[in-house]
Amino acid sequence: MKSCTFSALLSILLCLSAGCSSESGAASSVAAGEGSLQSGLDAFEKGDFAAAETALAAAVSSGALQADLIETAMRTLAESRIQLGKLDEAAVDLEKLKSGAAELDKYWLAVAALEKKKGNPAAVSDAIKQAKSVNPKVQIPPALLK
Repeated sequence: MKSCTFSALLSILLCLSAGCSSESGAASSVAAGEGSLQSGLDAFEKGDFAAAETALAAAVSSGALQADLIETAMRTLAESRIQLGKLDEAAVDLEKLKSGAAELDKYWLAVAALEKKKGNPAAVSDAIKQAKSVNPKVQIPPALLK
């Protein structure tokens, strides 16, 4: 009987300290984050960078995405902001992403796109070299080579 009481008390204490949430609430949060991510990626592919920015920012801030999905969301958010001319915000996004990026070739291509938009050809070249050093088979978007 004492172990049941102790277990119940421990469960209550853990719930109070960590914040109670139901599994359906967590699943709902994950689904919302993933839905925002997919909406953002779809908008990006269609060239609707403002809608992509809004959806991807929501996905990132949801806190419900797995690390690989957060990386995709943050990188695409930065790329959307580059297209919108929000270069300072894009630079902040990429700086946050740099230390945890698993797909460094894609990270460096995003950096190259930012530097291209800034009008810094030497930095574009350096970023492309970094992408190739990580992945020699990386496909360089033609726009970065112009």
